[in-house]
Amino acid sequence: MKLVGPWISGFTRRTAITMKLLGIPFEHLNLNAYTDKEEVRRYSPMGKVPALVLDSGEVLIDSAGIIDVLHEMVGPEKALLPQSGAPRLRALQLVGVGLAIYPKLSALFDESLRPENYRLQSAIEGFAEQAIVGYKILEEEAGDGWYVNDTLSQADIMAVVCYEAAAQFVLPDVVTPVNFPRLAALAERAIKIDAFASTVPHL
Repeated sequence: MKLVGPWISGFTRRTAITMKLLGIPFEHLNLNAYTDKEEVRRYSPMGKVPALVLDSGEVLIDSAGIIDVLHEMVGPEKALLPQSGAPRLRALQLVGVGLAIYPKLSALFDESLRPENYRLQSAIEGFAEQAIVGYKILEEEAGDGWYVNDTLSQADIMAVVCYEAAAQFVLPDVVTPVNFPRLAALAERAIKIDAFASTVPHL
């Protein structure tokens, strides 16, 4: 299988972390949807990353769908989501918060690329406010271990991806260990695991 997309794409990184944790081998094609458009479109005609090229040649786009297929490949016992009940609901709630945060980070980053006099300050403030509300939820729900039954799950993966993207690139003055100590501790635990450490993004 081939995974198309750079680690700076949080959704690509989320997919890669999942594959590594599940022990699913893949070839990483470090292609950026903005700077490597034509190469990306060889695999993903819409130019969207991540794209996962299956061994059959079929292509999946969108990390949520890809991860659903990956979980099906390994079976419910190995999937990085609880199978049912309150633990599954909690995991999906937290993943949903992360999935709501990340597009706001992307929008903030895109705004930062505009010439300063063309930036929409009201939009920037709105995106930041929405993201910070999400981080506060994730911070409040975090403890001393992993989010759900102290077992590493998609909730942890998405939270770490969101925290590190903001802390490193998008909102470094706001999303800090001082303001979000539990999230910082979660990221510190995660980075000791190769699946996280080997996919650290760089601009």
